[in-house]
Amino acid sequence: VQTCALPIWQINLPRDYWTQIIDVDLPAIVRFERPAGGAKAIAEAAHLLSEAKFPVILSGAGVVIGGAIGDCVALAERLDAPVCSGYQHNDSFPGSHRLAAGPLGYNGSKAAMELIAKADVVLALGTRLNPFSTLPGYGIDYWPKLAKIIQVDINPDRIGLAKPVAVGICGDAKQVAQQILAQLSPNAGNAGRDVRKATIHQAKSAWRQALSSMDHEDDDPGTTWNDRARQRDPQRMSPRQAWRAIQAALPKDAIISSDIGNNCAIGNAYPTFEQGRKYLAPGLFGPCGYGFPAIIGAKIGCPDVPVVGFAGDGAFGISMNEMSSIGRAEWPAITMVIFRNYQWGAEKRNTTLWYSDNFVGTELDPHLSYARVAEGCGLKGVAVATQEELTKGLAEACEAQKRGVTTFIEVILNQELGEPFRRDAMKKPVIVAGIRREDMRPQDLS
Repeated sequence: VQTCALPIWQINLPRDYWTQIIDVDLPAIVRFERPAGGAKAIAEAAHLLSEAKFPVILSGAGVVIGGAIGDCVALAERLDAPVCSGYQHNDSFPGSHRLAAGPLGYNGSKAAMELIAKADVVLALGTRLNPFSTLPGYGIDYWPKLAKIIQVDINPDRIGLAKPVAVGICGDAKQVAQQILAQLSPNAGNAGRDVRKATIHQAKSAWRQALSSMDHEDDDPGTTWNDRARQRDPQRMSPRQAWRAIQAALPKDAIISSDIGNNCAIGNAYPTFEQGRKYLAPGLFGPCGYGFPAIIGAKIGCPDVPVVGFAGDGAFGISMNEMSSIGRAEWPAITMVIFRNYQWGAEKRNTTLWYSDNFVGTELDPHLSYARVAEGCGLKGVAVATQEELTKGLAEACEAQKRGVTTFIEVILNQELGEPFRRDAMKKPVIVAGIRREDMRPQDLS
């Protein structure tokens, strides 16, 4: 399996080293063994899982980093436990596996949320249990209130920080998973196995059908913004329609990157992967402009693998200066998809919820075309407006990538808005000084 792992170095050099001839003794690289977890804690975890009636595994970034996907699979199959992926870690478990429930959290999998809500024991493997993997999504408060939590993380500072745990294990996900598997009782997983397997199948089938028919965002029945956005642009694609079109063309072995923002986040439930290190996501720091440079780095590290980056038009504007450099002969070819809805969508969602379905300062210039900017940089630029055009354009761009052609696909979307990143933080402010209703107006996109 090609892992495409790239080391990241930061070297601090004193200024006088650049102006003098010096001799420096470089210290030898010291390699540490990864911690394997405490024997007592692992035995307790194995006992809890052996006795569980509805065990669920939450697979996080540590499973990918530690090369533990196969071990997670073995443990899940032994228990017939559904496996939920942590937020933005869709590549931490094979998407085609019968026990794969999909990602938790913001715009994730309702099947994963439904299944983990039933858990009496949760094995949180290689995860710090970040807020987006535990807080409600789609209005579903899915985190099990009475389940016993086994948290495995290589960083002891994260264990028990987000959720109270029954067992905390400071250790490498791979070594811990192997030891737990070896210590499971002969009857582990037998309690309710057939019912659990049927429940997993039903939840996945229902969600797969629901996701395939979800065209629009209906997360806020009490507001009218999404209705107005659809009425203004009745012929334009919605974000979910675009993501289905992308799924139809995305190569199975592709590495993808995702930026922050509304339209990228709406796509969280769609991509699945059979291997790790395939999904580059910005994480909880929200680094705007991440998607473009991340996918360039992925292609440098894995020149023979197709790569596709995704960004909204707001976030892409942060890093678009690299369009002038990537066309040089020494740079590899990539494919970049830019969702063009002429707005800072995530920020507009915040303001529409706070200010009675109105917004402030979120609109982008409707006359700018990133496809034309790409052409001006000597690259290929394509603008698409339908699902058929998007599927065809992405397939052609990935083929052209093999011939050294970089393509920027500008996807024209309507202005629908997804669920806010933190609905728990969306309580209306008591007062906002200096903001008047007449300051807030919709943009004329005609």
